Amino acid sequence: MASSLQVKFNKSNKSHSWWWDSHVSTKNSKWLQENLLDMDVNVKRMLKLIEEDADSFAKKAELYFKKRPDLVSLVEELYRMYRALAERYDHVTGELKKNISSDLHSQDSGVSDVGSDPHSTGPSPARTKSRPRAAGFDFFLGSNGSGSDLNSKEGDESSTLDSETESDDSSVNNCSTSNGEEVGSQRKVVELEAELHEVKEKLRLQTEEISIGSKQCSHYEDELRVAKENMEASKEEITRLKAELHKYESLDVLSSVVAVEKDYETLESSMMLEQDQATELLGGSEGEMGLEHKIRRLEQELRSTEKKLLESEEEVVSLRRELTSKDSSTQNHLKSAQKEVDVWKNKVEREKRDAARLQDRVVRYKTNLSERDQEIRGLKELIGNENKALAEENEHLQAEMTRITKEGAYLEDGLKELDLRCQSLEEDVRRVKLAKDEAEAVFGAQTEQLKTDITERIDCIEELNRNLEMWKVKHKVLATTRDELNAKIAALGAEISSRDDQLIVSAEEARKSAEELRLRVVELEIDVERKQESIIEGAEEKREAIRQLCFSIEHYRNGYHQLRQAMRRRFAGSSLCS
Repeated sequence: MASSLQVKFNKSNKSHSWWWDSHVSTKNSKWLQENLLDMDVNVKRMLKLIEEDADSFAKKAELYFKKRPDLVSLVEELYRMYRALAERYDHVTGELKKNISSDLHSQDSGVSDVGSDPHSTGPSPARTKSRPRAAGFDFFLGSNGSGSDLNSKEGDESSTLDSETESDDSSVNNCSTSNGEEVGSQRKVVELEAELHEVKEKLRLQTEEISIGSKQCSHYEDELRVAKENMEASKEEITRLKAELHKYESLDVLSSVVAVEKDYETLESSMMLEQDQATELLGGSEGEMGLEHKIRRLEQELRSTEKKLLESEEEVVSLRRELTSKDSSTQNHLKSAQKEVDVWKNKVEREKRDAARLQDRVVRYKTNLSERDQEIRGLKELIGNENKALAEENEHLQAEMTRITKEGAYLEDGLKELDLRCQSLEEDVRRVKLAKDEAEAVFGAQTEQLKTDITERIDCIEELNRNLEMWKVKHKVLATTRDELNAKIAALGAEISSRDDQLIVSAEEARKSAEELRLRVVELEIDVERKQESIIEGAEEKREAIRQLCFSIEHYRNGYHQLRQAMRRRFAGSSLCS
């Protein structure tokens, strides 16, 4: 009788111990189940926010790399809170197990006093194997674990589940041999065992789905990184184009055209003055007609150059408008990203408040497993939505690549047109140089002619000076003769005095005419010097204008080559990305 009571008590003890282990384990705890479900929902929601809150890969990359550390820190904080609460719960349940084990030991000792078998006093030890918690967090949080670590964790978890299932099955078999008064308890235990097994299977499936989602997340992360690199390259290209645009603006094409017009007007006035002077000096009309013809030709060439410069200015303005529109779209993207950052901050605050309420949910137990099935269906729908979104994103990228290719072809045509215009400008510069050489030759001939005229006038002045000296000598001779013959011609004094007066008047007139000739020579020398200076200034102004045109053409040529190289690099980058 004592031995039968001992066996019966041992079986009852094993049954109660197994039932306690199955109800206080981390898998069947109401609080742990609910928090595990909430944690999975939060993780899925964060993954969805990371993967779906952007319209394009560039925006997604910018948002992801800005907010990923905050999201990771939030998930780590939630996971640490969850682990701390779980460890505390395990500690409390361990103390409860110890208390119940001590009670069972006391009951067992009472029964052993009745029986005679000393080896049947110990109850079966409770299982202390820890349950796996929130599988997939290490992979998502970017810890030191890799894909092999995740597979090993899943293998360990599956082996743990199989061992627990086997131990539970053995416990069910042991309970099946108990007495009729424990049949109801055994039936409940079997139902709880089946429910536990189903929960374990669903948890394992959910863990596998989380691992798949983590792999997809890493794949999306690589794509976003590539998209971010492309976006950085585009930003650098935009910055370079802006710098070139500012460089073009610094040239101030209109001011250069106005300066050329002023130089042309100055040159025209100086040449007109030279024409008048040449007409006065030479008295011919053939040189004037040639100069007027050259002036008209230079005027036409300058007007054509001005027209081409205005066309270049219009092209620069169109490029600046295009860059301004791109800059405004980039600013709009940045503003939307800032708004999404604020939304993320609000969501983080809500998650923190939800984590603060985790301790209030310890007493609740979720018995309906249909919600978990709904979550699985939601995950499948989420995967389907992700695939659709990825397909739409690919179509959008294809359309974007087509648009970029068309823009590149348009820009290539523009570059070819600029090349042709630069060639025509070079031809214009060569024509201007030839005209300048011809004008310099004409001006040189005119200068030589003026020098010849000046030489002739100087010879004339010297001849007049010699005549003046001769008159002076004659005057002295006559004065001497007058003094010598003064006594002889006393009778003829009136006649001699009249002749003397006439000689004095003629000498005075000769002196005045010589002085006037000297002043005229000085004026002619000043006039010749002024003409030479005006000719030199006109030639210098022409050379300066031609030099400025050469500088402008060289600058436009350099800008065109830089722009063509930039477009080639951009096409090369876009082809590599495709």
